[in-house]
Amino acid sequence: MPLHAVLFDLDDTLHDKSATLARVGTIQHDVNSLDERGIIIDSWLARYVALNNQRIEKKQVFASLAAEFSLPAELEQSLLAEFNADLGKHAVSYPGARQLLSWCRESDLKVGIVTNGRDAFQRSKITGMGLDSLIDAVVTSGGFGIKKPDLTIFQACLARLNVQPRYAAFVGDDFAADMEPSLQLGMRAVWRSEQRSAAVAFGSESLEDILCFLRGEV
Repeated sequence: MPLHAVLFDLDDTLHDKSATLARVGTIQHDVNSLDERGIIIDSWLARYVALNNQRIEKKQVFASLAAEFSLPAELEQSLLAEFNADLGKHAVSYPGARQLLSWCRESDLKVGIVTNGRDAFQRSKITGMGLDSLIDAVVTSGGFGIKKPDLTIFQACLARLNVQPRYAAFVGDDFAADMEPSLQLGMRAVWRSEQRSAAVAFGSESLEDILCFLRGEV
């Protein structure tokens, strides 16, 4: 059955979240002269990335950082505000992300993003990676009001693309949040993971491999 669209998760699928966090954490350490407070960059980045990768509110993340590194309340609030305002500008895409989306565009496939997170925040990452012009529809849980793995957020993106599920593929890294709903809807599930599952159409951690699969080369 021919494909008419490819839908993607954002974080840890197209967007290298940990690389972005390391970049932003380094900038914040430098701009705020945290070394003068005796905060070693390696120790700071280890906790910064780990806490920000947890599924907790960013306010809680920076409260934890402030407590662990003995930061004053004013600096805690400043770091949080900087993070919210600037992270998207420094977003890092995985190798092969642009090539994959460009191929979809060149192949007349519609491209959608379905992602959990704050609407403006998630969209700022797409802009920061320079991928806006390659995407036809973006549905965020913050904007839609419902999170993955609820099927309705996937259906909303498909509706915006005017594509039936059986003519679409979904590429994501989270099996429960991405693969299972994709399979329930009848989409081709492509798992960006080093793990393997017979349930999905294809699996690889490499976006270059995923491109080869969509091209029909593997």
